[in-house]
Amino acid sequence: METKYGVKGNILDGIFFTENEIPNTNIVKHLHVEISRQNSNLTEVKKELVRQAKNLGAVAIMNFKYGQKKHSTLALLSFKWDTESWHGEGDAVNI
Repeated sequence: METKYGVKGNILDGIFFTENEIPNTNIVKHLHVEISRQNSNLTEVKKELVRQAKNLGAVAIMNFKYGQKKHSTLALLSFKWDTESWHGEGDAVNI
């Protein structure tokens, strides 16, 4: 963990992630990623969020939330490759 922009978080590929709100920011866009591929993990989710944030010119993702979701039985019948998926979301921001 490190402190940047007055809040604690971590950096992946140049993008700062924090579960907190960063003061005095400009929200560029709310991002959401879901990966339902077998053997996916949180790092893959964060790398996709990094790719999207960089494409928007953002420097950080605040209000970052993540977790795993179990697919419903109905969803499993519609070509899901795994029984669970990783998801992550947050606000891409400029400081």
